[in-house]
Amino acid sequence: MQFIPVINTVALRFIHEYLNQRISNTLYVKQDNPVTPSDLTDLAATAANLWAQNIIPKLSSSTNFVLVSAKDLSTQNGLVFDYTDTPLPLRGGVSGPPLPSNVAVVLSLRTGRAGRSYRGRIYLGGFSETQSDGNYMFGNLLEQLRTGLLQVINGLNTGSRSVVVVSRFFENNPRSTGVTTPITAVTARTVRLASQRKRLP
Repeated sequence: MQFIPVINTVALRFIHEYLNQRISNTLYVKQDNPVTPSDLTDLAATAANLWAQNIIPKLSSSTNFVLVSAKDLSTQNGLVFDYTDTPLPLRGGVSGPPLPSNVAVVLSLRTGRAGRSYRGRIYLGGFSETQSDGNYMFGNLLEQLRTGLLQVINGLNTGSRSVVVVSRFFENNPRSTGVTTPITAVTARTVRLASQRKRLP
């Protein structure tokens, strides 16, 4: 697959270890100026702390948050920085037997514009059986996750930086450069569990 640059944009991958699998979720951060090594270091450290505070306490204690990987998407061989410092590694805060690794909660990233190019999704996994009846999440967990992700996004939106949805294709054709659109809302429309089959062993 051809490389499609996304100018002045950093991919932040949040890496969890769960039931001998690696689970990752990605947020994209756009800034006004070219990405520098210090940008990657600062972004990765900030992202790790925000994720640790707002997402990890709501996941199973079988989830181990081990890494934030930051990569400049401006060029094919862009700068990369992997953050593993404090507070990592960090276990989830919910005890009880773990649900299978493919079980996920879907959060939708909205930009205020219609169309596939202007929305994204996050599939959060790594939950305990005590948080679900088998098909649905209990209580207000979904709202807690939605609020937690929004706090992560708001915490990364500083100065010239904004968390964005990235579109590399239009009508199934590759763009010459990726298009970014700032995220304005996070929604969680159903408490029913989803499945990410690629996360199965």
